[in-house]
Amino acid sequence: MKIYLAGSEFFGPILKKGGAKNCLFSFYAYFRYSRRKSALRSLDKYITENKGMDLFMDSGGYSAFSCGAEIDIDLYCKVIKQYEKKLIVYAQLDVIGDPEKTRENLEYMESKGLSPLPVFHYGSDFDILRELAQKYDYIALGGLVPYSKRKPRLKQHLDTCFAIIQDQCRVHGFGMTGMEILQRYPWYSVDSTGWLGGSKRAEYHSFERGKLKFKNTKVKDDASLQSIPLMQKEKRDGSWKLRSTDCVKQWLKVEKYITDLWTKRGIIYE
Repeated sequence: MKIYLAGSEFFGPILKKGGAKNCLFSFYAYFRYSRRKSALRSLDKYITENKGMDLFMDSGGYSAFSCGAEIDIDLYCKVIKQYEKKLIVYAQLDVIGDPEKTRENLEYMESKGLSPLPVFHYGSDFDILRELAQKYDYIALGGLVPYSKRKPRLKQHLDTCFAIIQDQCRVHGFGMTGMEILQRYPWYSVDSTGWLGGSKRAEYHSFERGKLKFKNTKVKDDASLQSIPLMQKEKRDGSWKLRSTDCVKQWLKVEKYITDLWTKRGIIYE
């Protein structure tokens, strides 16, 4: 199983130092605030820094939806074509809460000669999932993060999804890295921003005996952590970089543990 370290847009050197092999970045993250030329320069730098890694480009549709923004599908297609040979996978432009528009976007991107990863959202008709599982060899399940703390509902949904999919195709889970969820379902890949805790929340992560633990080294009610980004506050001693590098290493342990677990269960993906 692959764990793509998400939110990796500006951490190329740290990812490499930590030994990361799989990284996910967001198209929307680059083009949200920047002009097109500067965004492309930043994106090109990221891809160059992470040469040799398996790079997964997500459209950032969920982030755009959360901000009430729209993504230019033609620009997204253009950027994919520019970097397609350097990407291991790129997701379709999905539209949260609109399965018909999501389908239209998939068909539009395919009409441009692209082969994006199709996405099935929580709340969509399961007939759509049946069609995707039969037609494609790799699909993604999305819209799940809001239910990560509502485990009964999440598990009910995923139980149904995997009962439909069975062994017809490989499955990616957007934001699905809870240990219970990883051990319950045979994901081919998932992604997580959890490793960013080292830079965002001064966390140290440790993985032992199937458990991932988080320890915050700062005082919880320290107002300075809320007003000043850790990366700026700790710029001189670089301690956030050391924590982040170690976080990468701990998440790689999670990846190996889950891969070995499913191998023992007879699930082996090449």
